[in-house]
Amino acid sequence: MIIDGTSGLVFRNPPPAIAEEYQRLKDEQQRQIKNLDALRDIKACTRDGFTVAMGANISLLSDLELVNRYGADHIGLYRTEFPFLLRKSFPSEEEQLTLYQKIVAACGRRQVCFRTLDVGGDKFLSYLDYPKEENPYLGWRSVRVSLELDDVFRTQLRAILRTSAFGQLKLLFPMITSTSELLKIVNILEEEKQGLRRKHIDYDATMPVGIMLEVPGTVKILGTLLKHIDFVSIGTNDLIQYTLAVDRNNEKVAALYNPLHPAVIATIDEVVAICKKYGKPVAICGDAAASPACAILYLAMQVDQLSMNPAAVPMIKNMICKASLQEAQNALQAVSAMDDEQQIGEHLEAVCSRYLPDN
Repeated sequence: MIIDGTSGLVFRNPPPAIAEEYQRLKDEQQRQIKNLDALRDIKACTRDGFTVAMGANISLLSDLELVNRYGADHIGLYRTEFPFLLRKSFPSEEEQLTLYQKIVAACGRRQVCFRTLDVGGDKFLSYLDYPKEENPYLGWRSVRVSLELDDVFRTQLRAILRTSAFGQLKLLFPMITSTSELLKIVNILEEEKQGLRRKHIDYDATMPVGIMLEVPGTVKILGTLLKHIDFVSIGTNDLIQYTLAVDRNNEKVAALYNPLHPAVIATIDEVVAICKKYGKPVAICGDAAASPACAILYLAMQVDQLSMNPAAVPMIKNMICKASLQEAQNALQAVSAMDDEQQIGEHLEAVCSRYLPDN
């Protein structure tokens, strides 16, 4: 039997011609993986000296095996909600602390970016009573849930703060849409820090705090938000969805979900420019970061970090090492003059073909 995980096709007792073709494909993939293994321990640095930190997105402790195999520099996103999803009740502070410490210990010297509980939308806790919503992506989700479930939120913050004493951590808040929302969170975090100090419990007082930028409206107030945070992570999956009014999980309109839409490119470019103006590090996090066509544009914008599925790290790192910053910026300048996403995609495919394996 042959199972094609890319197309979803399954061949039972395949004829020789099919078997030979898939064996050829398998051999080619193994050869490319072997070639990319050489990149595991090097930095993603362009030919003209610009370096991008390569991060991996993880959900479970077992994901760290892939991080080690594919050579990510850091954990750009640890989705803390997945342990919540696997349980029948909210985990206690000590249970979270135990898990988080295991994550940090397994990462060694790598920095880990902890995103606070991000549920709702397409991720639901079976033990949480959700309101009936016609459009959950625009409803009670992410940090809105955390701010309403104050005890649960504070419990997680304490567990993360205590974990910060054992490794390099960053703290990330999802789906921030207003200054008042951010200030509430910052105040809650400070109250929990004060509580730990009173109890003489160690934590890293210098742990960076940032926001995940996922809503187009947030871009317009980003300058104000940056006064209260240390970094920004652009969540491309939701940002594209909200920018284009497209549910990527809806097969009727999924084809309209395109990270190379001119509006998406312009929005991300604007975010990076604002962060650079205020001297704040900016990362790209999501499926788009693992796309060579998108990654070459983010390189041109001079983002500080890219974070993606661990298995995609070698390919994108290889492309960055083969390219130059100037070449990437030439590509960005060219597509900025285009108004059709298909034309943009074709142009970037040609550009990236120079840097992908065997080129």
